[in-house]
Amino acid sequence: MFIAAGILALGMAFRISSSKGDVAGLHGTTTTATPTFNPTRLAQPPMVYPPAQSDIGAQTYWGMCMSCHGDRGQGLTEDWLNSFPLEERDCWQSGCHADDAPQNSFEIPQTGIPALVGTGVLSRFSNSLELQRHILDNMPFGRAGLLPPEEAWTLTAHILQMNDRETNAFHLMDTNGAAIPVHRKVAPPENPVPGALLLASLLILAAIGMNILSRRSAPSGRPNFFHHLHPPTIPAAQSRFRYTLAAGGAAVFLSLVLFVTGLLEMYYYVPTPEGAAVSVETIETLVPFGDLVRNLHYWSAQALVIVMSVHLLRVTLTGAYAPPRRFNHLLGMGLLAMILLLDFTGYVLRWDEGIRWALVVGVNLLKTIPWIGEGLYRFVIGGSDPGAATLIRFYAWHIFGLTLGAGILMIWHAFRVRRDGGIALPPPAGRDGPERISRFDLLRRETLAMVVAGAILILFSLIFPAPIAPPISGDGMLSGDSRAPWFFLWIQELLKLGNPFLMGILIPVLVVLVLGALPYILPNAGREELGRWFPRGNRIAQFAALAILGLILVLTMIGAISN
Repeated sequence: MFIAAGILALGMAFRISSSKGDVAGLHGTTTTATPTFNPTRLAQPPMVYPPAQSDIGAQTYWGMCMSCHGDRGQGLTEDWLNSFPLEERDCWQSGCHADDAPQNSFEIPQTGIPALVGTGVLSRFSNSLELQRHILDNMPFGRAGLLPPEEAWTLTAHILQMNDRETNAFHLMDTNGAAIPVHRKVAPPENPVPGALLLASLLILAAIGMNILSRRSAPSGRPNFFHHLHPPTIPAAQSRFRYTLAAGGAAVFLSLVLFVTGLLEMYYYVPTPEGAAVSVETIETLVPFGDLVRNLHYWSAQALVIVMSVHLLRVTLTGAYAPPRRFNHLLGMGLLAMILLLDFTGYVLRWDEGIRWALVVGVNLLKTIPWIGEGLYRFVIGGSDPGAATLIRFYAWHIFGLTLGAGILMIWHAFRVRRDGGIALPPPAGRDGPERISRFDLLRRETLAMVVAGAILILFSLIFPAPIAPPISGDGMLSGDSRAPWFFLWIQELLKLGNPFLMGILIPVLVVLVLGALPYILPNAGREELGRWFPRGNRIAQFAALAILGLILVLTMIGAISN
C-alpha cells in the first residue's frame, strides 16, 4: 500500500515538474515554469536510521497526504494548487471531490482542505488519541477507514512534530495517546530506575534505622512503639519462616505500600468517565515516576490477595484457628473478602476498554439474585446502566468504604492475635525446646523480610507494567478484554457451567462461608498438636480447604489458558 502511494506521488511530481518546465506536453504544447514554486518541495523526505515514529510518519505523509494537505501542512492553498498540472487544479470537479465523489472519498469544502500546521488548526482535538481516531476513520482519500492503526499513529506523530510538539520521546499508541495533548508540549517521561533505586535506598535506610533502635532498646529492656506491637517473647520453633511463611507480616507491609501509593495516585486521578482513563494514562506517561508508583500499587494489590490466601491456608493446615482463635479466623475471612472487593473496585477505576466486559458481566450478576437483585443492581451502579454514577460509586467505595472497613478489620485482627495469646502454641511440655526469641529479635527479622519483599516488589514493578487499555468509547458495545480479573477467573469458568445465580453468586458465597465456618463445623486440632504442620485433629478441615482452594486454582488456570 505504501509503495503504491509513493509511486502515485512520484507520478504526480513528474507531471507537475514537466508541466512547469520548458518541455513538450502530451499534445506537443509547452508551458512555462511558475517562478514562485520550488519543485524540490515534492522530493521524498530522507529516511533517518533508526527512524523515530514521526520519521516513519513523514514517509507516509509524503506518500498519501501531501498532495491535499501540502508539503508543510499548510492545506490546499492557492500556492499549493498552482503546483498541480492545469487539468488537476480543480479539486471540486465532478468525479473528483465534488458531491459525486467516489465511494470512501469525501467532498472538499470550497474553503479548501484544512491546514494541519498553525495556531488553532487542530482545535477540534484535545489529545493525540482523538487525532489518531479521526485519521483512522476518515483518511485517506478513496480508502477511508482502511488505514492500519499503527500507520495512523505514525501520521499523528508526524503531524504533532510539524506543529513543534516533541513526540520522539514517546511511542504513541492506544494506551498513552489520551495523555499526550495536541496543543502544548509535554516533558519526556522519567526513567523509573532512579526512582526505584531511591525507594530501595529509603527502604534499606528504614530497615537499618529500625535495627539500630531495636539494638539500643534491647539492653535496657525498654521497648519502643514498634516493639509494643509484638508479644514480649515467642518460642523459636514457631517463629521460623518455614512455619509462619511470613504471610501475616507481608500482608501488613503490602497494605502500607498500597496506602501510600494510593494516596499519591489520588493527586492525579479524575473519577469521571471522560477523565478516568486519561488520568491513568497521564500518571503512567507524564507524571514523574508515575509509572513506578502505579506499578507498585497494582502489584502490591495482586500480591496481597496471594499472601492472604497463603496465610489462610497456613492457618488451616496448622490448625491455628482452634479455640480461642475461631472468631479471629472469621475476621481474617472478612478481611480477605474486603481485599478482593478492593482489588475489583480498583480494577474498575481504570475505566478503559480492558474492564468493560468484566464490569458489565459482574454487575449483571446482581440482577440474578431473587427478590432483591434489581434494587441491589441499581444501588451498586447508580442507575439502569453503568455510567458516571457507577464510576463515582466505585471510587467512593474504593477510597472510603472498603478501605476504612479493611483497615478496621486489619487492626481488629492484629489486636485479637495478641488478645488470644499470640501465635498458636502447644503446652510447654509439648514444645520442641525452651528456646524463645524476644520482640527485639522478632522486629529485626521483620525488617529484613520487609527489605527483601520490597526489593522483589520494586524489581517486579520495573519489569512488568500494570495493565492499561484505551479509554472506554461511547458506542455502547460490549467489547474489550472478555475475561474477569485473574482473582475472579474461577467464577467466570463456573458461569460457563450453568445458572448465573447458582454459579456466579451462590457457590462463591458458600465457599467463603464454608471456609470461615471450618473451626465451627469440623473437629479442631488439640492443644498439644498446635505449632506444627498437619495436625491430626483437624485433618478433615485440611482436606476440605485443600479441595476447595485446589479447585479454585484449577479453574483459575483454565480461565487464564482458555482466554
